[in-house]
Order: sequence, then structure tokens, then C-alpha cells
Amino acid sequence: MTEIIPAILVKTKEELLEKISAVEQLVEWVHLDIADGIFVPNMTIGGFSEIETIETSLKFKVHLMVSKPENHVLRWLKTPADSFTFHIESTNQPISVIEKIREAEREVGLALNPQTPLSTIESLVNEVDFVHFMTVEPGFYGRQFLEEVLDKMSDFHYFYPDKPMVADGGVTPETASKLVQAGANTLIAGSYIFKDNNPAKALEELKAIIAS
Repeated sequence: MTEIIPAILVKTKEELLEKISAVEQLVEWVHLDIADGIFVPNMTIGGFSEIETIETSLKFKVHLMVSKPENHVLRWLKTPADSFTFHIESTNQPISVIEKIREAEREVGLALNPQTPLSTIESLVNEVDFVHFMTVEPGFYGRQFLEEVLDKMSDFHYFYPDKPMVADGGVTPETASKLVQAGANTLIAGSYIFKDNNPAKALEELKAIIAS
């Protein structure tokens, strides 16, 4: 069964609390986007102190859209987050980042931007728990879904049928079924879930589509 996880991309702790409150009775996990203004043009909350001080039953998947994640990850591993994703384009030390996360017994995923070829991660696929495909340009809510990533996902699924695949961005009832068909096990949805202040309805709509 494909899982749908709400994406939270915020600039203040107040916004974070608001979004957590909106979905914490609906889902087990949330996906927290962290952007440094360098690797992507947007900048979010720092994230460390915010999730250390929030009381919630939610589990956090942290998506590090940051330059040189090797400089950030040790601090993140002191937080209660259960899963971390970093970008292959953001570091020259991917094995070091993976090893640090593994040593802390957390889940680790490797993300690719839309234009990044699969060849860049071939040597690392077996070192990570999942591969995370950006289906929009990273950094902001509501960016255009890029259909060409579906072919890349299908190719990856053909060569690595047992490796979990995450699709992140532009998830709507129109794109969800295409992403599942391409092999995605997890869909990360932000703007669609939060746009009408009715996350429960949006989640049900997405679940109905991928179940049909």
C-alpha cells in the first residue's frame, strides 16, 4: 500500500505548530523540509530546536535541502527525528553522511533533483533505505509537476524493484496514480494537503485515487 505523507515547509515555529496540529490526528509521519537558502533559494526554519521542543505523536522524516549535509547531520541526530534524506547533488561526501545516520540507527534516504541522472547514485543504492525522487524543482510549495521524472522513476524501479521509492512534489489526484504506476511506495504531498484548510479531505481524495 502506498503511503501519503504531508510535507511541512515553514519559516516560523508558529507555522510548524499550526501544520502539525492540522494533521497529527490523521497520519503517523510528517515530512519536514529544511532549506538553507544555499542549496535551494528558499530558507526555512532551522528545525533542530523546533522539533526538540514540540510535543507530538508524529514521527518526523527530515528532508535536508542543504549544502554540505555532512556539516549538519550530527546536530540533527540529536533530535527525535526518525528518518533523514539528503541530496546527492549537495555533497562530495555521501558515504560519510550515510554512515553517520546509520550509526545512529536512523533511516536514511538519498534524494535526486529532477535533472540528476540515475548514474550518479548507482554505487550508493544499496547503502540507503530508499531513494527520493524530486518531481518538482525543490525549495517551494506548489511548483510545477515534471512529467519527465516518471520515466526516470520507472527505469529505477525496473533495475531496483525491491528498493523503496519516494516521490516528492506536485502530488495531486491527477499525478498520484502516475507516480504509483512508476513504482512509488511513498508520496510526499504539501500544497495539495494544506491548500484548503481541510487536510483530512485532501488525504482521503489522494488515498481513494491510489486505491482505485
